[in-house]
Amino acid sequence: MRIANLPWYDFEELSAATDAFWRGVRHHLAKEGVDDLPESLDRKMPHVEQWRRPELLLSQACGYDVLYDAAADLQVVATPRFESDGCEGANYRSAIVVRTRDHVASLSELRGRVAVVNEASSHSGTNALRPLVAPLARRGRFFSAVFVSGDHVSSLEMVRDGRADVACVDVVVLDLCRLVRPKSLEGLELLQLTEAAPAPPYVTSATTPASVVAALRRALAAAMEDPALVLARSALRVGGIELLPADAYSALARFEEPALKHGYFELPAPSLSPVRAPDARDAPPAFRVRSRCAAR
Repeated sequence: MRIANLPWYDFEELSAATDAFWRGVRHHLAKEGVDDLPESLDRKMPHVEQWRRPELLLSQACGYDVLYDAAADLQVVATPRFESDGCEGANYRSAIVVRTRDHVASLSELRGRVAVVNEASSHSGTNALRPLVAPLARRGRFFSAVFVSGDHVSSLEMVRDGRADVACVDVVVLDLCRLVRPKSLEGLELLQLTEAAPAPPYVTSATTPASVVAALRRALAAAMEDPALVLARSALRVGGIELLPADAYSALARFEEPALKHGYFELPAPSLSPVRAPDARDAPPAFRVRSRCAAR
C-alpha cells in the first residue's frame, strides 16, 4: 500500500479539513488511474521515516529538506500557493515574533537575548532568520543562546512564557494559529517579515515513476479547483499549485551567503548545509528542547 501524509500544517483542529483535502486528491488520483491508494493519511509513522520509503506517494516537506537532508529521498511534485498574509504566488515568508511588552523596535535590539528556532532543517524557522542576523553578529555571535523547540507552535509558546525572546515563524502557521489557536498569539507581535522564498512543496518518493508524478500534479491541480473542497482549502489557506523550475529550491541556499560572508554559524543548520563549514566548530551547540514535527 502506498503512503500519504500531509504533515506540515496538520493542526489537530484542522485534521478534518486535511482529511477532506486528501480524499479529494485521492478521488482525482483514482480518476487518473493511479491504484493502491490509501484510504486515509498515515499520521502514525514519523514523516522523516515516510520520506525514506519507496512507497511514499504524497507528503509535504520544507524546501530546505528537499535541498539538503532529504534530497536523495524526495522529489518535488508541486508548490502550493498559500493565501496567508506574507505569501505571494508560490512564495511565502516568515515572521520574526517578539513579546509585546518588551517594546522591541528592531532586530538589533535583541543582541544578547535568547532565540528559539523550530528545527535545524527548517527554512522558515532558522534559515530565513540567518541573513538578517549575520550582519549584526560580533565574532560570530549575536544571541546569548539558541534553543530548538521542535515546531513553530512550541517556539511561540517559549517566547510567550519567557523562555526565549524571539522566534522566526512561518506566516502560514501564524495565520492558522489566528484561526484555531488565537490564545497562542496573545502577548506577541510581529517585529518584521523575512524575504520571500518558495513555499514548502508537496513531495513524493524519489523512486516514484514519472507517470505517477504527472498524475499527482494533475490530481492536485484538480483538487484546487474542485467545488467540493472549497471549505477544506479555505481552512488550510491553500489556493492552488505551481510547477516551479527544478532548481527553484536552490534559492534557499542563498539565504546562507551572509552567514558565510560574516562567519556567522550560531544558528543550527542541516547536516549537509554549506553553513556547516569548519568554522562552525567554534559555535556553541543548540539545545534540543523537544522533537516534534507538527506545523513546521
